[in-house]
Amino acid sequence: MSMQTSLHLKDYICAGYPAIVLNTSEEERAIEECCRIAKNAKMQFYVWSETKGVIQYFLDKNSKDISQKEVNTGVSPDEDALNQGLNYGNDVIYCMLDFHPYIKAPSVWRTAKDVFSKAKTQGIIYLFVSSKFDVPPELEHEVITTNLDLPKKDDLREIAIEICKAYRVNIPKNIDSAIDAALGLTMFEAENAFATAFSKMKTFDVDIINNVKKQIICKDGLLEYMQSKETLETVGGMKEFISYAQERFSAYSEEAQNYGLPYPKGVLLVGIPGCGKSLAAKALSNMWKKPLLKLDLGKLFGSLVGDTEAKTRRALEIAEAMAPAILWIDEIEKGLSGVGSSGKTDSGVTSRMFGTILTWLQEKEAPVYVIATANNISSLPPEFLRKGRFDEIFFVDLPSEEERKEIFKIQIEKKKRKSKDFDIDRLASLSDGYTGAEIEECVVSSMFYAWNDGKRPYTTEDLETAISKIQPMAKGIMSDTVSALRTWSTTHGIRNANVAPKVQLSTNLAETKGSRVIRFEEGEEK
Repeated sequence: MSMQTSLHLKDYICAGYPAIVLNTSEEERAIEECCRIAKNAKMQFYVWSETKGVIQYFLDKNSKDISQKEVNTGVSPDEDALNQGLNYGNDVIYCMLDFHPYIKAPSVWRTAKDVFSKAKTQGIIYLFVSSKFDVPPELEHEVITTNLDLPKKDDLREIAIEICKAYRVNIPKNIDSAIDAALGLTMFEAENAFATAFSKMKTFDVDIINNVKKQIICKDGLLEYMQSKETLETVGGMKEFISYAQERFSAYSEEAQNYGLPYPKGVLLVGIPGCGKSLAAKALSNMWKKPLLKLDLGKLFGSLVGDTEAKTRRALEIAEAMAPAILWIDEIEKGLSGVGSSGKTDSGVTSRMFGTILTWLQEKEAPVYVIATANNISSLPPEFLRKGRFDEIFFVDLPSEEERKEIFKIQIEKKKRKSKDFDIDRLASLSDGYTGAEIEECVVSSMFYAWNDGKRPYTTEDLETAISKIQPMAKGIMSDTVSALRTWSTTHGIRNANVAPKVQLSTNLAETKGSRVIRFEEGEEK
């Protein structure tokens, strides 16, 4: 699936679709794009709005300046506005701005059905441009929906240069960095971001542009712009995965691209909760110095027809526009858990969203590195694990004794103490079967013990007490899950993210009832 949505618009128009919805808040860009398409396709282009009536637009011979001519100023926003599109001959693009409040009326959508049928025979394209156009169920099979693509670097450079002219300054040396920071914004949003940076710092301050972008991206909730101080030094264990990631990072260099190396697709991290999967995603973002975008699949679901699919495409489009970037999909199995029964429970919405994501993972060309994490592999559809979606799948196991030593050192140093003052070997020995998150909680609990005991520094003894009071999930309620995950990783040759040997739990898989060995080749569980 290509994310070049403006090309989709051109294709839909040239194919003769009688009704197209273009979801965008950038009316001027949409009109300019349609002028170009109309000129190349030798079509006429008319625009209706409630305030101005019908206006005809023309693009000059050099395809630079747009001219306009009033045609009809007294067209009411109802059936008349729709019927008006049939009055301008054949081979016409009839664009209707913000018609979404009126299309819901029964008399209007019924008229729309009749009009679309006639339009197809006359080569007339009805194009509805709105920031959010909810297609009535009655027109679901009559209308195709698409989006206006986000501006590319060349478009943003033109805006940046115009801002420099407006402020009467020379083009700053960091203009390329500013343009990279503005990727993912609309033309209007990018212009505001550049202007904000200039008004405050008299230059293209990248931090200000990033802050503006963060607020804009987060406002619709589709993606979360993450900022973290985590580094590879704060990730305990997972050395095999980190080494792999460092190796893949080299593909982003200009030298590697000239050599012909493809951009890496991403990885799927499967494993036990609390063992550092999410931490690794944050650390890689800092190591690569790339934006980290978090995608919550649950936020993509909408209540209206086509809403979920549109949100999914929009989120992926933003991620591509911000490339090179890292897209982190946390606990992906929860968002895709209903795929198998989607046709019966939600009219196939989950299945269609899943299909969109699968196709994008397979075919994306933009340098968006996907880090998907999952705790329960049995909830993932088998086709999700096929080669080509990800470069590699890693199993994240419980930390070994050596890795637990490393985690204790990291957490103690984070809590403003020197790890050399503690018996790290003993703490690692006592915490067999603990996750990294549980080790962190041990350190926090020991601090509370010491604080409430005269506000003294916490000690090894406090940590031992904390360890004794925490029952690790891997030896309790999640013992079956851990055993099943380990068996799955071994059976299918899944690469281990941890270098050290796996720790042994008290639960023996052969003696565990209810454990499942997951066989994805057959697409079933046994």
